[in-house]
Amino acid sequence: MLGRVAVSLIAYLLCIFYWQDTVTSVGQLLGLSGFWALFIPSALIGLSVYRIADLDDWGVWDAAAFLTIGSIAMLAMTSDPSATIYELVKGVVSFSVAAILGALALRGGRR
Repeated sequence: MLGRVAVSLIAYLLCIFYWQDTVTSVGQLLGLSGFWALFIPSALIGLSVYRIADLDDWGVWDAAAFLTIGSIAMLAMTSDPSATIYELVKGVVSFSVAAILGALALRGGRR
């Protein structure tokens, strides 16, 4: 528990101090301004890292946390919200198709 808090606090502080310009530009692309442009994306990353750091219990919330961190990182790289949404939808659909095909392969394919 204490390790999860420490890791998420470190990630939050890195966003606030080290990646301040990048996180602020992402916040501005999301329509935020001033303090909120820095705080909201940093808080989302900190909470996502807190969720992912629980190595004993993984599930759907961890996938959502990875999607949150990935979308913020992709938005920081592209600076284009429409391209980011397109890539996220493409990635989610491709992973969904891969999961369905994997489940069918584990089940034995056609009967």
